[in-house]
Amino acid sequence: MALADRIKAFRMKKKLSLQDLADATKVSKAHIWDLETGRSKNPSIELLTNLANKLGVAVIDLVGENPSEEEEGSRVLGMYRELKDLSGRDLDVIQQMIERLKSKDG
Repeated sequence: MALADRIKAFRMKKKLSLQDLADATKVSKAHIWDLETGRSKNPSIELLTNLANKLGVAVIDLVGENPSEEEEGSRVLGMYRELKDLSGRDLDVIQQMIERLKSKDG
């Protein structure tokens, strides 16, 4: 699910209007609309934090990076925990491997 869809779904679940969310996050109603329709795709971390707070969710859930929600979430989360102990050089190598693997699929 895209960021736009998640923002709208969380807003609807909270029964907030576009204007309610705009007022609470100190942005325009049009900007919230642009986020929900995918026209604006790179909100600032400050705005994401404000949106998440008003919507009662974590930023990680709002942006869709929470592996616990994915089917293989526990596997991904386990891999993440293992990566935290690696050196910067090792992380660079793994990042390169990921990029190569992703480019094979595309």
